[in-house]
Amino acid sequence: MRRFLVWLLFLPWQAVLLTAFLFLDCTGWFLRLVRKRSLADSAVADAELCSIVVLNWNGRHLLEKSLPPLLREVQHTGKKHEVIVADNGSSDDSVAWVRKHFPEVLIVELEENLGFGQGNNRGVQAARHDIVILLNNDMIVTSGFLGPLLKPFCEPEVFAVSSQIFFREGLRREETGNTHGELRRGYLYLSHQELKPFHNRREVSPVLWAGGGSSAFHRKKFLELGGFSDLYSPCYLEDTDLSYKAWRRGWKVLLTPESKVLHLHRSSTEARFKSKEIEVLMEERKLWYLWSNYQLRTLLSHFLLFPFHLTGGLGIFGYIKALQKLPTIIRLRLREPQRQINDRTLRHWIEHPLLFFDRFWPERRKLARSPNDPLKILVVSAYLPHLGTHGGAGRVFQLLKRTSSKHLVSLIAFVENQQDKSFLQQVEEYCQRVETVERNSFEPISFFPYEPFEEFNSVLFRAKLEGMLTEEDFDIVHFEWTQMALYSDVAPTSLRLLTEIEVNYAASQTTMAVEPSRIKKLLKLYATLQTLYRELEMCRLVHHVICVTEEDKGYLAGYLPENKLSVINTGVDVDYFSYAPEIEEPKSLLFVGAFRHSPNTLAMQYFCREVFPKILENEPETQLYIVGSSPPKEVQLLDQHSNITVTGYIEDIRDFYHRAQVVVVPLLTGVGIRGKILEAWSVGKATVATRLACQGIRAGHGENVIIADTPEEFSMWTAALLRNPDFCQELGECGRRTVEKFYDWNVIGADLVKTYEELSNCYGQE
Repeated sequence: MRRFLVWLLFLPWQAVLLTAFLFLDCTGWFLRLVRKRSLADSAVADAELCSIVVLNWNGRHLLEKSLPPLLREVQHTGKKHEVIVADNGSSDDSVAWVRKHFPEVLIVELEENLGFGQGNNRGVQAARHDIVILLNNDMIVTSGFLGPLLKPFCEPEVFAVSSQIFFREGLRREETGNTHGELRRGYLYLSHQELKPFHNRREVSPVLWAGGGSSAFHRKKFLELGGFSDLYSPCYLEDTDLSYKAWRRGWKVLLTPESKVLHLHRSSTEARFKSKEIEVLMEERKLWYLWSNYQLRTLLSHFLLFPFHLTGGLGIFGYIKALQKLPTIIRLRLREPQRQINDRTLRHWIEHPLLFFDRFWPERRKLARSPNDPLKILVVSAYLPHLGTHGGAGRVFQLLKRTSSKHLVSLIAFVENQQDKSFLQQVEEYCQRVETVERNSFEPISFFPYEPFEEFNSVLFRAKLEGMLTEEDFDIVHFEWTQMALYSDVAPTSLRLLTEIEVNYAASQTTMAVEPSRIKKLLKLYATLQTLYRELEMCRLVHHVICVTEEDKGYLAGYLPENKLSVINTGVDVDYFSYAPEIEEPKSLLFVGAFRHSPNTLAMQYFCREVFPKILENEPETQLYIVGSSPPKEVQLLDQHSNITVTGYIEDIRDFYHRAQVVVVPLLTGVGIRGKILEAWSVGKATVATRLACQGIRAGHGENVIIADTPEEFSMWTAALLRNPDFCQELGECGRRTVEKFYDWNVIGADLVKTYEELSNCYGQE
C-alpha cells in the first residue's frame, strides 16, 4: 500500500518529466539538424604501443602488489609501452615510493583527489599512445594480459575492450567483465554476469560497458566523448555512461576473456565511503545515466513506474536530491550528436551476441576456413536421429552417419521420453556434439496453432540452439522436418537447408479423399490450405529445400523457384537389412510402422476392418503381426483378435521381417517415401501395397511389388501370394536388386554430401 501511495504522489511529477523530455528530444533533434556535428575519425588505432594509466589514492600498499606484475608483463612483451601512475592527491608516500623503486614509471601528480573520473581523464590526457589502458591500483594483471586486450583495436569502430575480472579465492565474484543492463518495471538493473561457454570460444563479445579500472580505450574517441563525465564525481557509473555514449555513436565496447585481472575489491572506495553511502551513490547515478542516455521510448516505462521503487535503497529524499542534476543532464543530452544505434538494438546485441556477430562479422565463416577444410554442419532435428522406432529419424541418422565420414557434424534435437534418450549412444558416435531438449510444452505463435508446426516452438530449444550458434560458426545449418524452420531466424547469415521429410499440405490433402463426412471434409480442406500457407512460409525462410521424392518436389514446384528444390531419396541400409528370402513362418503377414505417424494408425484400422477378414476367408491360418512403437489404444485393441499380434516397440525388427511371408503396406494417406517398403525389399520379402504407398519409389506392379487399392484387390493378391512361395521369392529378389541399385544409403549419403558441398561453394561466392 505504501508503494502505491508513493507512486500516486509522484505520478503528476513523473508526467511532467516525461513531457519535458519529449520537448527536450524534439529540441535536440532540431539542434542536431542545424549543427550537423560530425563524429570522430574512425581510423584504426596504432595498437603496437599503449599507455597504461594506474589511478592511485593513498594506495602504496596496493601499488606494491599491482605495479610489479604489470611491469613484468610490459617487459615480457619486449615493447616500450608507457606506464603512468595518476596520483589523486595522495597523503601517503605513494609518489615517493614509485619514484624510488620504479623510476621508469611516469607520474601525473594531482594536487587533490579529483575522484575516479577526473583523475583518469588527467592520465589519459597525459598519455602519448593511441590506446590507453586504465587500471585501478587494486587490479593485479595476469600473464598474457596485454596482447588480447590490444588486438581488437585493429577494427576502426572499437572504442573499448574490457578484461575478464576475477576476485580473490573465497570472495564472491561480484565482477566478471561481462556487463549487462536491464530496465525492468521502470528500474535499472546493472550487473556482471558469469561468462557463458561461447565467451571462451570467441576472441571478443559485446558488453554494455567497459570497466574504467580494467579496460583499454581508444584515446582519440575517449577524448572526443569528453572523457569520464564529472556529473558522476567522485565515483561510479562514469565508465557505464561513457561506454553507452560510445555505443550510441556506433562504436563497439567489447570483452576479451583471454585478458585477465585480479580485483582486490573496492580497496580505495571502501576507505572513503561507508556501505550505505555507496548504495545511495549507485542508485542516484543510475538515474543520471538513464536520463542522460536513453531514448524517450525506453524512458516511458521508467518515468511511469519508477516511484514504486522509492521505498527501497534510494528513498524519496534521495530521489528529490537526484533531480537537482536535471539542468546538467539536459545540457549533456542536448550536446549529443545523432544516435547511430538505438536502445533496443543495443539491448538485443548484449542479450543475444549472435546478432552482434552476424551484424559486424557476417563473413567470419568464409574467412576462417580454407577450401580443403571439412564443412561444419549443424543438424537441427524435430526427432532424435536413431534406428528402430521412427522411419524419419532413421533417415536422418543414416545420412548423418555418412556425412560425418567427411565433414564435421553437430546435432540438436528434441527428445520426447526416456526411451528416446536411450538412443543417444547411437548418434553420439558420429557427432562432434549432441544437444537435446525434452519436448513437453510449446509456445503458440498464433491464436489457432496447427500441428505439426507450432507444437515444436520451444523457448528452451531456441535458447540452446542460439547458444550453439553463438559458440561456434557452422557453415551449414540443416533443419530436418518442416517445423524446425521456425528456428531459421536464429541463423540469419548461415547457409540454411530444410528437408521436407513429408510435404505436409499434400499429406493433409490425402486425408480428404478418405473422409466420408462432408462437414469434416470441409474442415480438412481448411486445414490443408492453412498448412499450405504455413509450409510455404517455412520453405521461404531457408536457402534450399530437399524433398524425398520427385512427387514431393512437384507439390512445391509451383510455389518455389525450381533451383531452390532438389530430391534426395530415403534409402535403406542394405547391409543391416541383409537379404534373407527364407520364410520362417508361412502364412504370416507383417506391417511395420511408427504409430506417432497417424497414417500408420489409419492404415491398420482400414486393413483389419476391410481387408484382413477377406484374407481369412481364403487362408484362415494367416497370422498378422503389427510391429511399431507407440501404438495408440485403437491399434492395441486389434490384438484381441486371435490371428493378430500387436508387438509395440521391437528392438530388432529384422526378426519379424525374416519370419513373415508377405509384408503389407495398406496406406491411404500421407506422402513421401515409405521406408518400410525399402526394408522389405532389402530383406527380400514379397510386398503388397497401395498405389499411394508406392509413390516416389521405383515400384512396378508384378515386378517388385503388388499394387492393390481396393479391399478386394488387396485381399485377393495377398492370399494368392500366401499360396505361392515361389512367386514371393521372385518378387523379393527383384525388390532386393532395386534397393541395391537405387536406395543404398551409401549412394544416397554421397548425394547429400555432394549437395552440401555444391551449395556451400555457391553460397560462398555470393
